[in-house]
Amino acid sequence: MAHTSVFILTPDFPEPEGCEMLAGAYAESLSAAKRMGYDGVEIVMGDPDQFDVGAFKALLLEHNLRVSAMNCGGIQYLFKASLVNADMRKMELALEKLKSYIRHCRELGCIQQVGVARGFAVPGRPMRWFKDCLVDVLKEAAAYAAQLEVTVVFEYTNRFEINTINTGAEAREIVDRVGSPNLGILIDTGHSFLEDPDVYQNIWDLNGRVWHFHLHDSNGGAAIIGGGENDFDRIIQTCGQIGYHGWFSDGLLTLKYSEDELRRSTATLRQLYQKYGV
Repeated sequence: MAHTSVFILTPDFPEPEGCEMLAGAYAESLSAAKRMGYDGVEIVMGDPDQFDVGAFKALLLEHNLRVSAMNCGGIQYLFKASLVNADMRKMELALEKLKSYIRHCRELGCIQQVGVARGFAVPGRPMRWFKDCLVDVLKEAAAYAAQLEVTVVFEYTNRFEINTINTGAEAREIVDRVGSPNLGILIDTGHSFLEDPDVYQNIWDLNGRVWHFHLHDSNGGAAIIGGGENDFDRIIQTCGQIGYHGWFSDGLLTLKYSEDELRRSTATLRQLYQKYGV
């Protein structure tokens, strides 16, 4: 059966504007995640060189939790770098940090997310150039991850957050061009609502390439309790129809809700996984 995880920020990560994520000491974040009914956490990582993976694994064991994915947004938000950038030094730094994240993924047995770390459009350069550069750097990152037996997922993101690779079709183009067997796609149902013609058909269209989900409502809220327009019963049903059995993660607005509300979200999702054989 599928599992549900929640985002946790590492202590050195600057909380993104408009988000209310679990943060602070790892022991407190993991304890809260467990109380809320999550099966694991998705780490929104800051500086990988400051992360004590051994100590973190001990805390995971203590709380009976796993790690679904490593989110590399810190490349953009903490280091102000990106995998495609007008400044070559920032590109090199971004790839160096991504490889450090990937090494942690090997230790934690989780997948590596690549999202906004791809970077913004470069002034004076066409999108064709940006995509060519992105394909090249993802080939190198995927090859490095393959050596460590780590899976990588590419997340496309809505235009209000970043102005490159905003739709499922664009993400599929990039992943297909990279052509690495360990590179797939991450669908965030909140981004998909804003950018794709149909959230549910998009899951079908990316069938076989989707290896991770962020379950967010149309307003960025948590699944089931967000009060937006996404139909999570239909989303999970569609995932069952395409044979998806991976992780579903959320957490942009976790602190907006009470623990009782979040337990209702995770419990209802667990019922839907069972209902649709996910």
